[in-house]
Amino acid sequence: MRAQVTLTPTESKKLIAKAVARMDIVKRALAQGTVVLHPSSSTYFIVEEITRDKPKTNTWVCGIVAPKGTCVEMGSAIGSHSIVSKVTQESATTNPKAFRHSWVIRGGEMTTGIPLGSLLEDLGPEDVYIKGVNALDTEGNVGVLIGNPIEGGTIGQVMAASRGKGFNVIFPVGLEKLIPIPVKEAAKEALRTSYEYAMGIGCALFPCQGITVTEPKAIEILSGATAIPISAGGLGGAEGSVTLVIRGDEEQVRKAIDYAEQSKGARLPQVRTFNCHQCDVSFCYFPVGDKPWA
Repeated sequence: MRAQVTLTPTESKKLIAKAVARMDIVKRALAQGTVVLHPSSSTYFIVEEITRDKPKTNTWVCGIVAPKGTCVEMGSAIGSHSIVSKVTQESATTNPKAFRHSWVIRGGEMTTGIPLGSLLEDLGPEDVYIKGVNALDTEGNVGVLIGNPIEGGTIGQVMAASRGKGFNVIFPVGLEKLIPIPVKEAAKEALRTSYEYAMGIGCALFPCQGITVTEPKAIEILSGATAIPISAGGLGGAEGSVTLVIRGDEEQVRKAIDYAEQSKGARLPQVRTFNCHQCDVSFCYFPVGDKPWA
């Protein structure tokens, strides 16, 4: 049996979240260990799938690509734990291990506010760390944009700890983030200290290693069916969408259709950014001037 489905980027995030929450390593971590999620538009839905409730935090995403460029979401940039605070010991800008916005699910309860450094010290082979990414190449490699002046940012800390402690790292990512060259090659060009201009915060690209879950992988996890991308993009709100052909036996394909339909209409919270004329993020390179779209 074959079927065709179309998913917007947000709907893809919802579908992928359903699959990640049902992965054996995630279910084992939920039962016996800890699941840590970096706040993002992808992990937002994973928390919802696991806890059956929306994350009740003001910081639901941190770094973002907004229409005007690379930026930070307002919820992560205000208050005592601002990721762009100038207070050295509390700021993730100067000390990524001080990042306190991770969502931590342990023993059926979700908490937040724990410094990343403390979390990484406690993680082991039974645990899972989940983070959204910004780039995906045709080989399934992924990369994360780093706006933090500290080399590697929070993901650099996570990758180093994972190699030493053996916990699994999962990267949920939609095909909308596919780039046409290898991530490692792109990373060689993303030299933020050499930029003379940037629309927003100048970013490096950090190649990562872990388990990548895209829409086709999600379909496989959820139903056993095979999904093949046949087109991308659209209009009227379908910009960035992916259209997939799903094939398998009738039970597999109908199950895949059911999960795809459950993902339709998915919505994320509103993205809030500062007015560029009033923002004091010291490492943003954008020369605002009189640009009306800033």
